[in-house]
Formats: sequence, structure tokens, C-alpha cells
Amino acid sequence: MKIRHVFGGLLVAAVVASTAACGGTSSGDNGNGGAKTVTIYSADGLADWYKPEFTKFTQQTGITVNYVEAGSSEVVSRIEKEKSNPQADILVTLPPFIQKAGADGLLQAYTPQGADQIAAADKDANGHWTALINNYSCFIYNNGTTAPKTWQDLLSPALKGKLQYSTPGQAGDGTAVLILLEHEMGKPAALDYLKQLQANNVGPSSSTGKLQPKVSTG
Repeated sequence: MKIRHVFGGLLVAAVVASTAACGGTSSGDNGNGGAKTVTIYSADGLADWYKPEFTKFTQQTGITVNYVEAGSSEVVSRIEKEKSNPQADILVTLPPFIQKAGADGLLQAYTPQGADQIAAADKDANGHWTALINNYSCFIYNNGTTAPKTWQDLLSPALKGKLQYSTPGQAGDGTAVLILLEHEMGKPAALDYLKQLQANNVGPSSSTGKLQPKVSTG
């Protein structure tokens, strides 16, 4: 079975609920009721895209951006721990973690500009989250290495201790790969495949972003 390089997941953005707080606020204030800082908790891997956008936003509005990144599950856990005193204004993470945040009452309804142009399947019916970008499953390999063409290729003994992926159920990308495998193989076969793949895995990783430095250094 060939590896499919595209997975139709979505990064989604939501407004963090502040109604649970007793006077807690995530935004600095200029004394006139105007926010001077907006805090964003985001799944990692988007900093290069965010940086110029944040700069333009600050130039246009005078509002600075406080940016915090971590794994997809980790940013939701952080918001959950801060529920009594929210520190974030906006949450950006992947399914299914955004749906869990909504179900746990961590989000509040908000309709961003242009939301009417987004397909109903890509936004929450209650306005708790809206799709931001498409997400793709990508595989990176070293120069001089033969690129794996099938899922079976990744089970090769030659890759023992040389392969790593973010952990399904904890990281958004790892979870997306699990869902992709379930679509292609069926759930029992997908779980059996990941069990076999563990033999080559370097170890768990809470986010894909933590793997980037390892790729950079070979």
C-alpha cells in the first residue's frame, strides 16, 4: 500500500472562554478599555508564517502579540489548567483537540470576518472554532537515503532507531497519521501497523515541532 502524502486535516482557531474567570484577563489594557496585547496559544510549526503576519497586525492596530506554542494536545491542556484564570485569547490547534476544548467548555462563540465563505464542515455549528488552513501529512528523509514509497517500507529493519514521528493521541500530526492509517487499512490493521512501527521508532514526541531540530542536524 503506497503512502498518501495528503491528509485532509485542518488547523482551527478558536476564542478562549473568559467567562469562567473571576476578574482574570489575558489581554493587557491601556486604561481606556482597549486591549494592547493579544495572547495566542498555538500548535507549533507555524512560527515562520506567523511572524510577518503578527508584525503587520501590530503595525495596523498597535496591539502586540504574545505567542506561545506547544504540541496540539499540550496547548489545550494548558488552557484547561488556566480555566479559572484564562491567559490566552486565541487557541490554534488541530482536530480532535479543538472539539474536545469546545466540549469541555473552554471556548466561546465568535464569528470571524469571512466565516460565511468557509464550508459548514470546516467550522463549528455553535461558532466555537473556524478552520484556518489545510494540513498535510509530510515525510522528511535524509539526502542519500532511498525514499520510502509504501507503509511497509517504514517497517524495514534498516530503519531501526532511525525513524521518529509525533505521538498519536498527543500530537495533532501524529493523530492525523493514525486517522489516515485507519482510513487506508481499517482500525485493527492500523493499530497493528503502529505496533510494528514502534520497533523502528526512536521514541515518543509530544509535537512535530520538536522533531525539526533533529532533522536539521541529520
